[in-house]
Amino acid sequence: KQGGTRKAMAIITCRVQYLEDSDPFVCTNFPEPRRPPPYDLDENIALIEQIAGVHKLLEAPLKLEECALQMAPNGNYLDLDLSLGEQKDDVEQLYDDVGRGKKPILILRTQLSVRVHSILEKLYNSHGPELRRSLFSLKQLFEDDKDLVPEFVNSEGLTCFIKVGTEADHNYQNYILRALSQIMLFVDGMNGVIDHNDTVQWLYTLSGSLSRLVVKTALKLLIVFVEYTELNSPLLIQAVNTLSVSTGVKPWSYLTEILEEKNGSDTELFILTMNLINKTLAALPDQDSFYDVTDCLEQQGMEHIMHKHMSSKVTEPDLKQQFTIYERALRHEDGEMDAAPHVRKERRKVTASEQEGRRIRRSSAQNLPDILSSSPTTSNTISLSASSSTSLSPSTSSPFSPSSSTLSPSTSSPFSPSSSTLSPSTSSPFSPSSSRSASPLTPTSSPSDSGSQRSSPLPPPEVANALKIKDLDFSDLMEEEDIDVLDVDVFDVGVGRPGGGGGGIPPPPPPIPGLASAPPPPPPPPGAPFMSIPPPPPPPPGGGLCSPPPPPPPGAPPSSSSSSSQTPDPAFAKKRKTVKLFWKELKQSDSPRKCKFGRGTVWASLDKVTVDTAKLEHLFESKAKELPKAEILVLDSKRSNSINIGMTVLPAVHVIKTAILNFDEFAINKEGIEKILTMTPSEEEKQKIQEAQLANPDIPLGSAEQFLLTLSSISGLSARLQLWAFKLNYETLEKEIAEPLFDLKLGMEQLAKNKTFKRILATLLAIGNFLNSTSAKGFELNYLEKVTEVKDTVHRQSLLHHTCNFLVDNYTDTSDVYSEIPSITRSARVEFEQLSDSLVQLERKCKTSWDNLKVMSKHETKALLKNRLTEFLKDCTERIIILKVVHRRIINRFHSFLLYLGQPSYSVRDTKVTHFCKIISEFSLEYRTTRERVLTQKHKRATHRERTKTRGKMITEVGLGCRSGGRPRSGVRG
Repeated sequence: KQGGTRKAMAIITCRVQYLEDSDPFVCTNFPEPRRPPPYDLDENIALIEQIAGVHKLLEAPLKLEECALQMAPNGNYLDLDLSLGEQKDDVEQLYDDVGRGKKPILILRTQLSVRVHSILEKLYNSHGPELRRSLFSLKQLFEDDKDLVPEFVNSEGLTCFIKVGTEADHNYQNYILRALSQIMLFVDGMNGVIDHNDTVQWLYTLSGSLSRLVVKTALKLLIVFVEYTELNSPLLIQAVNTLSVSTGVKPWSYLTEILEEKNGSDTELFILTMNLINKTLAALPDQDSFYDVTDCLEQQGMEHIMHKHMSSKVTEPDLKQQFTIYERALRHEDGEMDAAPHVRKERRKVTASEQEGRRIRRSSAQNLPDILSSSPTTSNTISLSASSSTSLSPSTSSPFSPSSSTLSPSTSSPFSPSSSTLSPSTSSPFSPSSSRSASPLTPTSSPSDSGSQRSSPLPPPEVANALKIKDLDFSDLMEEEDIDVLDVDVFDVGVGRPGGGGGGIPPPPPPIPGLASAPPPPPPPPGAPFMSIPPPPPPPPGGGLCSPPPPPPPGAPPSSSSSSSQTPDPAFAKKRKTVKLFWKELKQSDSPRKCKFGRGTVWASLDKVTVDTAKLEHLFESKAKELPKAEILVLDSKRSNSINIGMTVLPAVHVIKTAILNFDEFAINKEGIEKILTMTPSEEEKQKIQEAQLANPDIPLGSAEQFLLTLSSISGLSARLQLWAFKLNYETLEKEIAEPLFDLKLGMEQLAKNKTFKRILATLLAIGNFLNSTSAKGFELNYLEKVTEVKDTVHRQSLLHHTCNFLVDNYTDTSDVYSEIPSITRSARVEFEQLSDSLVQLERKCKTSWDNLKVMSKHETKALLKNRLTEFLKDCTERIIILKVVHRRIINRFHSFLLYLGQPSYSVRDTKVTHFCKIISEFSLEYRTTRERVLTQKHKRATHRERTKTRGKMITEVGLGCRSGGRPRSGVRG
């Protein structure tokens, strides 16, 4: 009877429908068909394997890979990666309906992520009326589908709002704000805004819009944001200060501009603005943050604004009440009056260093009516003095309020246009020292009592010292080099211009701005400023070297050098035609400019050199093309071409010979030695070339033949090349053997110490003993290859899956094994049998190198080279002996390790290292993959449970305790 009940419960009959929602902006579709057909679901098989049957039955016009199953009517989505049985706790309503004999309805529809992606794509790519319709529909979409809000927030939907809204006009911005207001009504949506400070920055930016409707909506949303939890006020301050740093706008200036009626008078705007300020201040936990905000407001004339509105007869009582709340908050914080309604009952915390020394930047000694009746001039003067002393006090600022918000009104803002021309070393908004600076023109403030004095600019040594990067000294780079010499027209403007035609004395060419050096000594008459050589006095104005009108092309004024290039010098008269040098002649005359390297150009400072023209004429005489000379070609074309091609990547043949004789590694690299080894001449080739050369002594050899003949002249060529190649390759060959051996040694240690691997073996042993009804002490590790193949008969999950589940549930400190045994994974890629052969080959090459050294020694006269090679081979021999010992001991330790793992002694010798490491590596990789899947499923379940707590919940339903102490978190954000 129990078996029949289990079989009946394994099949759950549901009614199924589909909803055509591939276009998320179409809200008029209903589930089809109206009479949903029944469909049997196996509660032990993953829904992803059964959804295709539902899709086929309904003939749904949806893409199968984009489908999801949603329960009706509560709207919960089923996890397709799990079976119904595995998510039974999350779908209790479905099982309750089945228990009462009902057939629950499942709706096949588009996945949330796909719909959100379609929404974002539509918003990014639409324009004009289509974009307006889409934005207008968003609010209704979020109202109708409460699951759409968290998915939209998690898919960078808020970023999309900002990008679209920044480029749109105020009408589109208003539609976006309507949709955002609906998002912020949900707990999940509000949490998304809290986590996305860019949205708060954008809302604050919109408070400076020219559209009153946009400003009102933005202010209302900011008020809702601040009211939601006390932790949001610092986030708003952070957004305001971040925006101030990036744009150069003074913090809170958008709000003060509203109160100053710069865009017209609107009482509702005034009330909303003051309400936002008061609620922000009321939620701040410390005095530093409070005074940072209020000081900034006072600097921008808050006292004058209050006086104007409070003294006006047309000001509404609600607005006066907001100003009163603000003033009482200031007085309460200064300790001058007790807490009143709408004001914090307790004063905020102060730092120990302040001893309650910080107060509001304007005097609070008077009562409220006196302050409101005081003149703006007097209050501003007091504010100036207070702000100066406050800005210099070592107060601890809030982490959410950059120090730039405390700038004194007596100082110029670091974001003013005038500061844009300063060099980066002068001021920096990110420097701690500039947080309370008195001026952007001075990096530090003078610690005087008045606070209005400005310090002098930084001395040059400090600037020079700043030009150091670690041990690299760039101190010689001076300020004048900030200006590119190419930006100053010294070539075309100040060089070679006529001297004014005999008028007044023309001014000398202007120096480069910022140049520290003085110009050259003034010449007696004009006309000489463009000459670079200090020779005899220049000619009178208008004559000499000045060009006649019309002037020559720019950059090429006539000079002695240019005229000499046009008329041949008698000293260069030639009887024969010579080879031409095809260089680019400098046409530009020398200028008197001075740089780090000297005055003028390098050519002006060169000494005159006298050359032997007769010899040059003989050597470089231009002759008619001669017929190609005959060459001795002995090698066949294939061999000759191969050598000629090889010579293109090698140095000259005489360099090769010297390098081989001296073992010069800088002249020829390892690849070059290997290439020369393939080109070494045989005795037969050497004999043929020599015979041909003797037969035709007047005919030169071909390039390939000459190359081989030169190589053959080197004594012990093959022995030298082979010894050299071994010398260059030894380190690599040794590394290819030693590193795998060390990996194997380290891998055995890692596996033996791995607690998770031992717990896996213990769990598998316990499960196997129960299934086999035995009490085995262990099993051969070869069985680890089959663990993934054994599956249960209910959920068809592998034995490894259940083992992993057990370990995750019972041992929270376990790991994925794979990441902890990297040496085993590397050892699995090495063929250790070939490693043994490589060790034998290395020993053989070393012995051959000793023989080659003996051959070379017969002809080698350089004792230093011979001794160096001998020492090298001795060292190699010792290292190879050590390598053989290491290899033998590592293999023996591996055999011992297998016995430790329970391997029978008769099979240990037959077990290959690579095969064993591959078994362990592949099993650990499978375990890691399975473990990640198990952890993902558990995380999804936990996320679903957390999501259920806030799913569809409005912020008005959140308890007061949650608002004051924190916020409900949805598990989807990470």
